Amino acid sequence: MGVQKNIGLLKAKNEEVVENLKAVIRDEHQTRELAVGTLELLKLMPGYDEALEILRKKSEEKKDIDFTPKLKKI
Repeated sequence: MGVQKNIGLLKAKNEEVVENLKAVIRDEHQTRELAVGTLELLKLMPGYDEALEILRKKSEEKKDIDFTPKLKKI
């Protein structure tokens, strides 16, 4: 009977993991929809094109900077 009990516990844990993954996928989908909607809203705002150009220029400037972390020797 010990094996049957363990199988039952594993099955219950597996179902719990599946439900948690479904919730994570649902949350990710909602977050994606919110991000896309926000971006579309921003595109309609006055000054969007100018702000985008400023961000592009700043991004180009930062490409010359080395952002790799420097590890300190202990």
